[in-house]
Amino acid sequence: LFRKELPLMLEKLQKRKSLMQENSISYPCGNKVFTFKDVENQLKLIIN
Repeated sequence: LFRKELPLMLEKLQKRKSLMQENSISYPCGNKVFTFKDVENQLKLIIN
C-alpha cells in the first residue's frame, strides 16, 4: 500500500504549504491533518 500510495500523496503534497515543527511535518488534506514525526529514529504517522 505504501509503495503504491505514498509517491502519489507526496507528489500532491509538494504544492501545498506544510506546518513545520521540530522533528515533525504536518500536511492538511480535506478535514484531516497527516503528521509525520521522527520518534527514536522511526517515522510515526498520526492522522487527526
